Order: sequence, then C-alpha cells, then structure tokens
Amino acid sequence: MRRAEMGFTLIELMLVVGIIAVLAAFAYPSYQDHVERGRLSDARVLLADAATRLERCYSARGTYTGCNVGITNSASGIYELEVSAQDNAYTIKANRVKITGANQCGKLTLTQAGVQNVEGASWDAARCWQ
Repeated sequence: MRRAEMGFTLIELMLVVGIIAVLAAFAYPSYQDHVERGRLSDARVLLADAATRLERCYSARGTYTGCNVGITNSASGIYELEVSAQDNAYTIKANRVKITGANQCGKLTLTQAGVQNVEGASWDAARCWQ
C-alpha cells in the first residue's frame, strides 16, 4: 500500500501567491493614501501653529512685519515653512522638501484671512485641507 505524500502542490502554492498579490494590490494604495494624509496633517499643524504665532505677534505689535520669529519647520523634515508677512497681511506656505512618495497636494498655503489653498497640486484644496 502506498503512503500518502504530505506537502503542497505547485498549483496550491501558485494559488496562494495569486491571492496574496491581489490583496496587496488593493492594500498598498490604501496604505499610501493614509501615509500621505498623515504627512498632510503634519503640514496643517505647522501652518496652524505659525498662524497662531503671527496673530499673537500682531496683537502685541499691530503689524505682521518681523513676526516670523519662532516659526519652525516640521520635526520630520518633510515640510519647510515659508512666511511672507507685510503690515496687515501674511501668507504661509508649507513646502514639501523631503519627497518620500507621491506629493498630491504640492504647497499648502494659508493667509491671514484664513484662506486655505494649494499650489501645484493634483488634488483640489478641499481634499488637501480636510
């Protein structure tokens, strides 16, 4: 009497590899989207912090000029802030300097009026700022 062989056949292994490939094809883009949203969250926090500092300085001095002291870049090094301040207006831009994946939102901008916008983005401003 012949003993039953133990193990997997090549077809069974190929089936498992195929299933894993299909799952990975769906999971990886979703993962990348979450990573990108995390990076955007970092930029939005930086912009909000910089805007708060500028408003605090404006309350004390009556002008935004010279108020960009103490504004820092992201700790991760992914975003760098660019502040353009005049007497009664400012624009803050979060420039992505460390490209570690798709940059769907380009530069995020925030003005003293609270206008949130993007420059050079493939996504619209509403999606980048949500």
